[in-house]
Amino acid sequence: MSTTKTSFDDLRSEFDRLDEDRDGYITLDEFRAFHSKTTKDDSAIAKAFAAIDSDKDGLVTFEEFQRAYKD
Repeated sequence: MSTTKTSFDDLRSEFDRLDEDRDGYITLDEFRAFHSKTTKDDSAIAKAFAAIDSDKDGLVTFEEFQRAYKD
């Protein structure tokens, strides 16, 4: 299996884990819920979400998520 395929599958799995309602988007609330187990404060979580949400519509698509991890 190629590295690219594994990376894609890993990213897809991670995206699906964050997308709690399985609507194909990660919302800020879903992102916060996932990261609430970390030591990051809310402003750091919101800032990270904003950096991934490239079109600033309040929803992270898989494409945006994937692009954020490629950069």
